[in-house]
Amino acid sequence: MNTMDSSKPTLHYMQNSGAQQSLWLLEELGIDYNLVFHKRETGRAPAILKETHPLGKAPQLVTPSGRVVAERSAIAFYLIETYDKEGRFKVPSPEQDPSWNGDDNDRFREEQLFSVGLTALNQFTAMGVTFAVFANQSPFFIRPLMKGLKWGFDKIFLDAEIDNCFKYLDAELEGREYFNGTKNPTRLDFVMQWYVDMAVQGTRLGLSPYPRVKEWFERCIARDAWKRALEKGNGYDLEFWKMDMR
Repeated sequence: MNTMDSSKPTLHYMQNSGAQQSLWLLEELGIDYNLVFHKRETGRAPAILKETHPLGKAPQLVTPSGRVVAERSAIAFYLIETYDKEGRFKVPSPEQDPSWNGDDNDRFREEQLFSVGLTALNQFTAMGVTFAVFANQSPFFIRPLMKGLKWGFDKIFLDAEIDNCFKYLDAELEGREYFNGTKNPTRLDFVMQWYVDMAVQGTRLGLSPYPRVKEWFERCIARDAWKRALEKGNGYDLEFWKMDMR
């Protein structure tokens, strides 16, 4: 967009990144916003993103007051607290929704799930994607060796760790449409969807062994707001292993 309305939040969106989940939330909220597109440069975030935030990553959200918020979880927190006036994407209290089980869906459980996504699942999927890139983009004469090393690492260590994370998430979704036991996604779902999608696309993980996660994931990407966000973005392909990073 060429003209920015400073009364609206502005999302700095980079292709093939977790900015997609922030754009999804903006579409769910149904508010007006500005959208600034960025493209990866040799697989990395462009240097221009450091002009708005020292980390130089996407997503970044510039609030109407000019404050720059980085990281998906913080952006989701800001957007929901600021614009979700009806509380559609907030965790309800028993007074607001008597059918909601607050004892089994408290803030401690939510924080634990956030931590599983941020530390364990993020770490292991990032390893898988990184090794896949190295293996697939190494010089052709050592590529078979690199692919063999990756296969061995996956079988000896990585596959079991990712499987353990997904079994845990699958158990946590028992009796729940979304992770907090709500009827609509909450901040936890908007954040967790990225980690799961990184495993699905980035490491080619099949979700069939985790039926509840599979149903949750399909529920998320079937939402109209998710589809609109895909149309409005400038590309969302997490199969980094097949991209040219050179």
